[in-house]
Amino acid sequence: MASCEKCWRDSNGNPDRYSELIKERECTPEEQAGPYAEKCPICKLKSLHQYVHICMNPDCEPTDQEEENG
Repeated sequence: MASCEKCWRDSNGNPDRYSELIKERECTPEEQAGPYAEKCPICKLKSLHQYVHICMNPDCEPTDQEEENG
Protein backbone atom coordinates (compact mmCIF):
# COMPACT_ATOMS: atom_id res chain seq x y z
CA MET A 1 0.00 0.00 0.00
CA ALA A 2 1.31 3.43 -0.88
CA SER A 3 1.60 6.10 1.77
CA CYS A 4 -0.77 9.01 2.13
CA GLU A 5 1.34 11.92 0.97
CA LYS A 6 -0.73 14.52 2.84
CA CYS A 7 -0.39 12.71 6.17
CA TRP A 8 3.30 11.99 5.59
CA ARG A 9 3.99 15.64 4.80
CA ASP A 10 2.00 16.84 7.81
CA SER A 11 3.81 14.40 10.11
CA ASN A 12 7.18 15.89 9.08
CA GLY A 13 8.46 12.37 8.49
CA ASN A 14 7.68 11.14 12.01
CA PRO A 15 6.31 7.60 11.61
CA ASP A 16 4.44 7.69 14.94
CA ARG A 17 2.70 10.95 14.06
CA TYR A 18 2.00 9.62 10.56
CA SER A 19 0.25 6.61 12.07
CA GLU A 20 -1.86 8.89 14.27
CA LEU A 21 -2.85 11.09 11.33
CA ILE A 22 -3.85 8.08 9.22
CA LYS A 23 -6.19 6.94 12.00
CA GLU A 24 -7.65 10.43 12.58
CA ARG A 25 -8.25 11.51 8.98
CA GLU A 26 -10.13 10.41 5.92
CA CYS A 27 -8.01 11.93 3.16
CA THR A 28 -9.33 11.98 -0.38
CA PRO A 29 -7.63 9.84 -3.05
CA GLU A 30 -6.21 13.04 -4.54
CA GLU A 31 -4.71 14.10 -1.19
CA GLN A 32 -3.30 10.62 -0.66
CA ALA A 33 -1.70 10.61 -4.11
CA GLY A 34 0.23 13.82 -3.46
CA PRO A 35 0.66 17.23 -5.06
CA TYR A 36 2.46 15.78 -8.10
CA ALA A 37 -0.08 13.01 -8.74
CA GLU A 38 -1.22 12.26 -12.26
CA LYS A 39 -4.66 11.66 -13.68
CA CYS A 40 -5.75 8.01 -13.59
CA PRO A 41 -6.72 6.79 -17.07
CA ILE A 42 -9.42 4.56 -15.57
CA CYS A 43 -11.30 6.69 -13.03
CA LYS A 44 -10.18 10.08 -14.41
CA LEU A 45 -9.25 11.43 -10.94
CA LYS A 46 -5.88 12.99 -10.21
CA SER A 47 -5.18 10.03 -7.97
CA LEU A 48 -2.17 8.17 -9.41
CA HIS A 49 0.32 8.22 -6.54
CA GLN A 50 3.19 10.57 -7.28
CA TYR A 51 5.87 7.96 -6.51
CA VAL A 52 4.46 4.47 -7.02
CA HIS A 53 1.98 5.35 -9.79
CA ILE A 54 -0.92 3.31 -8.46
CA CYS A 55 -4.41 4.74 -8.21
CA MET A 56 -5.36 5.70 -4.66
CA ASN A 57 -9.08 5.67 -5.45
CA PRO A 58 -10.54 2.59 -3.70
CA ASP A 59 -13.41 2.52 -6.23
CA CYS A 60 -11.06 2.35 -9.21
CA GLU A 61 -10.70 -1.21 -10.41
CA PRO A 62 -8.60 -1.86 -13.51
CA THR A 63 -9.77 -4.56 -15.87
CA ASP A 64 -7.59 -7.63 -16.44
CA GLN A 65 -6.43 -6.15 -19.77
CA GLU A 66 -5.39 -2.86 -18.10
CA GLU A 67 -3.49 -4.74 -15.35
CA GLU A 68 -1.56 -6.74 -17.96
CA ASN A 69 -0.65 -3.57 -19.88
CA GLY A 70 -0.01 -1.75 -16.62
